[in-house]
Amino acid sequence: MPAPTSENPPAPAPLLGLPRWEPAIEVRGGPWLRKLESVGHSVDRLIQYALPASLNPLAQLGAVANTCFLVALGSGILLLGWYSPSVHQAWASLEAMRVNSFLGSLTRSLHRYSSDACVLFILLHAVRVFLARRFTGPRWLAWSTGVGLLALIWAIGWSGYWLVWDVGAQHAALGTAKFIDRLPLLTEPWSRSFLTNESVPSLLFFVIFFAHMLGPLGVGLGLWIHLQRVNRARLFTARPLTLWITGSLLGLSLLAPATSGPAADMLVKVERFSLDGWYLWPLALTDRISGGLLWLVFLGTGLAVTTIPWWLARRRVESSPAVPAEPSPGLPIATVDLARCFGCTLCAKDCPFNAITMVSRGDGRKFAVQSSVDPDLCVACGVCAGACDSDAINLPIFNSREVGKTLNEWLETDAAAGRPSFLALLCAEAAGGGLPIDSQGRCPELPGYRVSRVPCVGWISSGLLERALQHGASGVLIAGCAEGDPNCREGNTWLRHRLEGHREPALDGRKADRSQIHFLQLDAGRSRDLITAAASFRDRQAPPAPAPSTAGWRWVGALSLTLALGGLTLVGSRVPYRTPHDSQPALVVSFNHSGQALGQKYLSAADAAKRLPHMRQQVNLTRERVPVRLRVTVDGVVVHEQSYPAKGFAHDGPSLALERLPVTAGRHQVLVEMADTLENEWPRQWRGEVVIVPGQDRVLLFATQTGFTWHGAGLR
Repeated sequence: MPAPTSENPPAPAPLLGLPRWEPAIEVRGGPWLRKLESVGHSVDRLIQYALPASLNPLAQLGAVANTCFLVALGSGILLLGWYSPSVHQAWASLEAMRVNSFLGSLTRSLHRYSSDACVLFILLHAVRVFLARRFTGPRWLAWSTGVGLLALIWAIGWSGYWLVWDVGAQHAALGTAKFIDRLPLLTEPWSRSFLTNESVPSLLFFVIFFAHMLGPLGVGLGLWIHLQRVNRARLFTARPLTLWITGSLLGLSLLAPATSGPAADMLVKVERFSLDGWYLWPLALTDRISGGLLWLVFLGTGLAVTTIPWWLARRRVESSPAVPAEPSPGLPIATVDLARCFGCTLCAKDCPFNAITMVSRGDGRKFAVQSSVDPDLCVACGVCAGACDSDAINLPIFNSREVGKTLNEWLETDAAAGRPSFLALLCAEAAGGGLPIDSQGRCPELPGYRVSRVPCVGWISSGLLERALQHGASGVLIAGCAEGDPNCREGNTWLRHRLEGHREPALDGRKADRSQIHFLQLDAGRSRDLITAAASFRDRQAPPAPAPSTAGWRWVGALSLTLALGGLTLVGSRVPYRTPHDSQPALVVSFNHSGQALGQKYLSAADAAKRLPHMRQQVNLTRERVPVRLRVTVDGVVVHEQSYPAKGFAHDGPSLALERLPVTAGRHQVLVEMADTLENEWPRQWRGEVVIVPGQDRVLLFATQTGFTWHGAGLR
């Protein structure tokens, strides 16, 4: 290799490469989720052509759901003035309210549609969080408690439909009984309580009523846990949107008042009715599959959805070439350099996720407090780094001091070569997240720029911008998430406030010209808009100002959105449903009766020889009872005969039977016989001539105290 000379100068040393920001936890199927997420961004853009982000309900779905829940809670309390919580009067009280009280009917409709809208917006919120991959790492608690809150709100609504006691409530009660009967807790299956109208226990109905009333307390507690790791959470919508939501629900209540279905009749087999799909959708399963399979389906699905943060996440930890990071099983959490920490508290104030607290100083310096990062709460958004003027807190794999040093070296090199360059800092979850960038910050789509992706624009400090401009940057372009529901919540807000001088550390106008910094917010689907804006900024052309929406367009947008969401709520609340029942009637025979106690049991010589000498008495007392036998004869033909063993580990409990025997419509001679002794006799009998009609069951119950009782018309 020839020695360097004036004609053959030495090759310049390669510039230090910039660490590429990548999240430490990736999500399986992430590219597909991003594509689906772009659909939501497109809808947001369509809405925001007419409405500001503050009035876009899809950009604040959690707060909208909470507001709907609050409306449902208030209207539910008002309904107590008309409703009678009795299984025998519930349906009649609601019908009387519908006929005689406009205010009561309106309140009931408002209660129903606000409850439906609450579930709708919770589901939309869950879908949006899922597509945005905001459920991994420390965000697992919000996801898991959110799933629990959805289940609790659904359970409140499910119990609320019991209280209507119409045909939908009838099927809900039977479906619930299928679940409960699979639990080895009750001596008598719940299903027997819903065989006839008279057998439905009033106490159970009252328990369901109080469970429905107390459920919102659990929602409040769950919501408090759900938001524990969120700083400055937006619990409810602002006044304009709250009034819009309430007005929309009132309008829907006036246009399509809520009504009850036919009154519940446990003997009638209804084939078609309309149900509220937001809460009664499980009827499609409870009416068709067994209780054990129901437990398997719901527990399996619930477990799979709740544990998404673990089985869908794929951990990947990469180190910065400038600042090697030790492998860690978790996120690259922020770390504090105490030698630089002055205890200013700015990082704790700006952290969107409550991950930073100020604790007593531990290094003996004169400052009273120091920053402390909770590794279980930090999501590695880097907002704290942008809030720290002394660079005391940083992400190890994306240290702002090292990143700033590399950026400044690039800018100085470009300026020395006579090609002044611009700097582009792009949020990894926004429009620049998918652009190709090499290790020297070059991007083919952004010529004339040195480009770096950042975890969040809130990571960008005022000092970094000031130094970049002082080292030769012709301008700095910053692209953050779109307005509404940003990935790291408050990063956009804090950066804007720092640039405008409203929040410390503010941009120093003596060190940097604010006009040389262009900040825009674009969602991940607007990379073309980012490229166009970057070219305009580079060429010193004023970017085209968005056309302000007129009052007329705002009204059109608001009404269109109201009709879309209101229509979706209404359609989901009135779903045509066909039951699996056919019109063939059945004869239902059921008893809860104890057979004769055996009392004594004589041991054979062989059985006695197996025992210890002092236990070889011939007579052995036992609590075991005789199985109860049942035989049903219709028109002289035995259609059912079975023996039912006593319940309990010692077989000392009652025998239970619940048989549904299909019969044809018409007149029949029925004989039902029971035997509760060892003798081959049938001491308990019921005989009657019955008339069976299509679509209706007939029920014969036996109780030890009262004997046989017939339920339903048609007994001759």
